[in-house]
Amino acid sequence: MTNLDELKRTIAATWRDEEMASSACYGVDAYSKNWPYVFMVNDWRVWNESGRDLNQEVVRWLDEEGESWEFYHLLGEWGLVGFDDLRAATRFRHRWFGALKVVSSSDTPWNPHPLNGTFAPSLVDEAAMPARKDSHAVR
Repeated sequence: MTNLDELKRTIAATWRDEEMASSACYGVDAYSKNWPYVFMVNDWRVWNESGRDLNQEVVRWLDEEGESWEFYHLLGEWGLVGFDDLRAATRFRHRWFGALKVVSSSDTPWNPHPLNGTFAPSLVDEAAMPARKDSHAVR
């Protein structure tokens, strides 16, 4: 999950107002005591248009998972989502922030060129091409 000590260092380093930074760090500590698995969110994919709450798709997904969770909003577009269950927190991370594994939809290799199927010449083409002489002058 999120490294809370690193998060608090980031807050202290980026927020100019010391009192607000201290208060936010206190809030992070208090929040982590209530929720054993905490995940920081600061990505536009999970925020609603106002930037003050999670978007409805994320809230609906969390509710459908059936695990207990809570959202804590920090200043700006930062927030924490707390979970009681490690598996629920891991599913949340994978669903909303995980890297997608790209899998080919067919057995043929990827074809970037619309006409001939490849940018590189095939071995047959290379054998048919005459050898090029180096035309650069040597100094």
